[in-house]
Amino acid sequence: MDVSKIQAGQLDYAKEPIDIDALVHAIADMMQQISTKHSITIHGASHTHIVGDSDRLGQVFTNLISNAVKYSPQPKQVDIYITVSQNTVTVSVRDYGIGIPKEHQQKIFDRFYRVSDVHDTTSPGLGMGLYISSEIVKRHGGRLWVESAENEGATFFISLPVA
Repeated sequence: MDVSKIQAGQLDYAKEPIDIDALVHAIADMMQQISTKHSITIHGASHTHIVGDSDRLGQVFTNLISNAVKYSPQPKQVDIYITVSQNTVTVSVRDYGIGIPKEHQQKIFDRFYRVSDVHDTTSPGLGMGLYISSEIVKRHGGRLWVESAENEGATFFISLPVA
């Protein structure tokens, strides 16, 4: 449903002040309760607000943390970093799992794209989460990207304008 609305330019977004630190902590706490075998740790704080839709951005953070847990069966650590510059807050989600080959890193934000690997023992998905997340971040005036190396984990970055 979200994909159809995104394509039609009709996905609704609230425009309200969001305490980004509080939102990230709330999502991380919720995910920690669900993912009891992983340790989810937040580093840093921005002490800033952004303007946007907390439910939609919560959806993005939930997706990124869920993926970090899903694709890092060993070790069981997920690190979240919050940093701020003069005009931007950046939240990064780092796992230490299987990583993403360089040739797939730009494509993973495409609709229905999934990296297939014979070594991938995770549960299958539709390849929609990162596409939807990327579109939500774009609608907030931000950017979503990944840095990764095979067998060294992945870090997803979300950069958003400060209010």
